[in-house]
Amino acid sequence: MIRGANPPYFFNAMVWLWKAFVDEHLCVGCGKCTRVCWTGAIRLADVDKKARVDFRRCICCTACVRTCPAGAVHIVPYPIGNLEFEELSARLNIIERQLKDLTRSIEHL
Repeated sequence: MIRGANPPYFFNAMVWLWKAFVDEHLCVGCGKCTRVCWTGAIRLADVDKKARVDFRRCICCTACVRTCPAGAVHIVPYPIGNLEFEELSARLNIIERQLKDLTRSIEHL
């Protein structure tokens, strides 16, 4: 951090987060990605049975990427808009709690 800079006024920039993305042309609709997504961010669409990602729920754990037999799931940058320091800090705290929950669930396996 720059000395003397006030974070709310100093930091205001476009923020990108990494999220899962399904290439519908490669997706075979097997549902394996939906079974490993512990946040429920991936669902099969009713119409075409292709996987869809809810970017709001995806925490980029990459389980879906590693599970997809067709290589249809990729991690891509997703713009979430301009954030000021306090808002970014609050979002990072939420992600930290989610990662702790994920770590605990993995330790129980």
